[in-house]
Amino acid sequence: MPISVPGPGKPRPSSALQKGFSLLEILIVLVIIGIATASVSLGAFSDGEARALRQEALRLSQLFAIAQAEARSGGRPIAWEYDAAGYRFVRRARALVLPAGMAMQAGGAIAIDDFTGDDALRPRPWAGGAAIRVSVDPPMAALFNAEWMPGPMVVELSDGRQTVRIARQGNGQYQVEP
Repeated sequence: MPISVPGPGKPRPSSALQKGFSLLEILIVLVIIGIATASVSLGAFSDGEARALRQEALRLSQLFAIAQAEARSGGRPIAWEYDAAGYRFVRRARALVLPAGMAMQAGGAIAIDDFTGDDALRPRPWAGGAAIRVSVDPPMAALFNAEWMPGPMVVELSDGRQTVRIARQGNGQYQVEP
């Protein structure tokens, strides 16, 4: 019984054909899987307005913590004022005790510091330029003072389609809830 190994000139028997995938076939399958994954992820996370509202809530929660720290260090309360176009932090100047005659001449004007020159607490428009509806519970919670443990607070931001909540816990930490 002759035993021979097929050489370059002899055809291979059908049982000796190579089975499996080539490198090119594997790369094509991986590219198709990558394209499908990318299209599904873009479809699932393409809502940029909801993401912008959440980013605004995250930034605002950090600014609330800064305002609380500033109120503690300065010893004067800081109020958060808002409307549909934007928001600002305001600190009233220290009240001067004047005699009645001098107070009448001063006109009763109260100086306001709105942190225009401050990078963190400066007045800002809402992100994306969209009108935002705000509700604060309890209503006086938007006042930051020198207390070390401020009470709970909930701020809801809504653009008409999505709503994001910023909740201040009893320990003064802020949590953003989608």
